Amino acid sequence: MPEVDDSKLDQFYVDMGKKIRAARDNAEMSQSKLARIIGFNRSSVANLEAGRQRVALHLFILIAEALHVEFTTLVPDVHFLGAGTTAIGHVNEHLAGMTGKTQDFVLGTVALVSGEQAGES
Repeated sequence: MPEVDDSKLDQFYVDMGKKIRAARDNAEMSQSKLARIIGFNRSSVANLEAGRQRVALHLFILIAEALHVEFTTLVPDVHFLGAGTTAIGHVNEHLAGMTGKTQDFVLGTVALVSGEQAGES
C-alpha cells in the first residue's frame, strides 16, 4: 500500500483552506455567515481555512454551494501522492466495506477532480 507523506497531506488541506477562504472573500461573505449556512460555527470555518481541520466530502459540497462556486475550484493539486500512485488507487483502499453507491460517488468525484478515469488504479 502506498504511503502518503503526512506533510504533503497536511499541505493539501492547507491549500484547500486557502482556496475556500479566497472563494469566501470573493463572495464577500464572513466566516460567521458561511458557518451559519453550512451548520458549523465560525471557529470551525476558521480552522478549515487554516488547514487545521479536515472537511468531510458532503460538507465540502455544501461550502461550494454556499459560495456559489464549482467544488472543483476549491480542490488543490491532488498529485501530491507521489510518482506511480493515482488518486483513484489511493481512495479505493479507503472505500473497502462501503456501499457501492458511496464508492461510485466518491470515485466519480475524485476522477472528476483529478482527471483520472474511475476504472484506473
